Amino acid sequence: MPLTIARLLWTKKLNGQVNVGWGKIVEERADLVATAGSNLYLFIPSPDVFQLSATIDLGKEILSLDVGLPAPVLEHIVLGLDDRLEVYGKRDGAIAAITQTTPDAGARYVDIAIADIDNDGKEEVIAAAAGNEALFFYRQSGQAPEEMHLELFAIRVMPGVPQKVTVVRRGEGQLPLIAAAYRSGDSSGILTLVFTETGFEEGPFLENLPATVDSMTAGTLNNAPDELLFWGGGDGSVRAVAINQELVTLMTTENLGTSVPALAEGRLLGNERPTLVAGTPEGYLFGFDEPELSTSPAWALATGHFINDLSISEEGLLALGADDGWLQVWLLSNSSGMVHKVQPGENLFSIAALYNTTAAAIIDYNRLNSDLIYPGRYLAIP
Repeated sequence: MPLTIARLLWTKKLNGQVNVGWGKIVEERADLVATAGSNLYLFIPSPDVFQLSATIDLGKEILSLDVGLPAPVLEHIVLGLDDRLEVYGKRDGAIAAITQTTPDAGARYVDIAIADIDNDGKEEVIAAAAGNEALFFYRQSGQAPEEMHLELFAIRVMPGVPQKVTVVRRGEGQLPLIAAAYRSGDSSGILTLVFTETGFEEGPFLENLPATVDSMTAGTLNNAPDELLFWGGGDGSVRAVAINQELVTLMTTENLGTSVPALAEGRLLGNERPTLVAGTPEGYLFGFDEPELSTSPAWALATGHFINDLSISEEGLLALGADDGWLQVWLLSNSSGMVHKVQPGENLFSIAALYNTTAAAIIDYNRLNSDLIYPGRYLAIP
């Protein structure tokens, strides 16, 4: 469906190529995390704009970013550097370094995925180490949040230089699949792994891909129990891959640009189904949100910047990190309803009265876990 709302909510100029993520870092809300150069930035929502809460200079270029590892509710920021992973989180009311992995010069952690890969209720960290041509697997250790550290428990050597890594969730009772893209000489491929009690089991794979894998994510556009694997190619197309006994390419989109360096999947504000959003160096966003896969995007939007990274918050906002240092937050929706920005002193009942609806209807429409809201949050009105 075409967009009914396309609004640039906020923008900020940083220094360097920008990576983005969302998480419950300071409180139980969607805080915006960004990196540029050697700096980590944390922005928190406010009634007017996103406010800068913390800036930390790590002294080395930050190559990758992901958010997760809740302990027990607030999440942590995991950063990939040339020689180590560093973890940041809230301690004693401020954002601080929590732990780091043992330095390994030249490892180059170019991508990170955080997920519960063994269904034990705790998330693990998978780091793609380009310099070592391997995946490194870490688990959380420590009896209390303040004692948390990352313990290396497995290394998987790759058939080439790893480029991207993600985790594909499957139906109830099945272990997730780890999907990793690599490059060997002029050839690119994707392999999959399952981590079991006895170690890794090889899954299906793809070799001699028609393009380099510049971005990768997993998700579903029709709420099916098994996710699809999506990858953005150096040829400007996005491919959707089903994972069964084999990796089967279900769809290849039309050409979107010179390459597709950014992909994100999630529910945009007020949308009934998830949307796959692709970003290109030419500065365009493309949205795919039909339940049946289509080679043509449902909508396209010009942002004015070379797109490097994308992330969709649980609340349905899209963060965009650009190659030229710009950070943007977009409100995108194809909902037919209205959008309300929560102001100080408001609650769901007072907001519902403004639009002649009920608090329960707003909770259901926005998939809220409780009736607690905060100033600066956007709500779709049914």
